[in-house]
Amino acid sequence: MIARVPTTSAEHHFAHAAERHYWDAVLLHDNGRLCNADHHFGFAVECALKSLLLRFTSAVTLNPKKEGKPGSKRPWYLDPATGKPRDLGHLPWVAADLALLARGRSATRTAAALGGLSAFDAWSVEERYRDGTAVAAQDVAARRTVAHAIITVHQQALINGGLL
Repeated sequence: MIARVPTTSAEHHFAHAAERHYWDAVLLHDNGRLCNADHHFGFAVECALKSLLLRFTSAVTLNPKKEGKPGSKRPWYLDPATGKPRDLGHLPWVAADLALLARGRSATRTAAALGGLSAFDAWSVEERYRDGTAVAAQDVAARRTVAHAIITVHQQALINGGLL
């Protein structure tokens, strides 16, 4: 069950999109629709991570940027190395982006859940435009396992009100 937040918030939309994409992916995977299952597992993880980053870190925001496209609704943070805004787009993200979550008391548990994200290193949103021959059954199975772990962390964080 997803915790109540204003239904107009990005956090609300990302949380519900994560659940929707995950369960669609499970249904597709269970019915042998590997290409589309793979696509939805990636989006489920991406949405859950964005929900967590927006809810439980002060680094990520949807506020307007001083530079870049005005009115962009993509989550971003100020890169400490460059001092410039960095968008959180589609998976795979670099480890530095995800390290924002793994801080404080929740670091060990969060890092363990995020440790499997290497399963998405070769995942690409661009696969939606391709013929599907690059999608392997064992990769989709691994991504399903990781997506389940991330969705579980996401659900628990929403219930607990934090990454405990």
